Amino acid sequence: MGFLTGKRVLILGLLSDRSIAYGIASAMKREGAELAFTYQMEKHDERVKKLAQDFNSSIVLPCDVSSDEQI
Repeated sequence: MGFLTGKRVLILGLLSDRSIAYGIASAMKREGAELAFTYQMEKHDERVKKLAQDFNSSIVLPCDVSSDEQI
């Protein structure tokens, strides 16, 4: 059990397994966190969903921080 067991973490900016966001997600998962992911553009939907599977997460949602409706 890690120090994040029972906590939920939102990961922004995940686009590849070589990104900083992927490294952060790996560390958070290793410490027991439940992860959720966002993507900015619709074209990244499937890509982020595939990467989220590496962390056993099905929570993948659009989030464009320039749009008040998506925050």
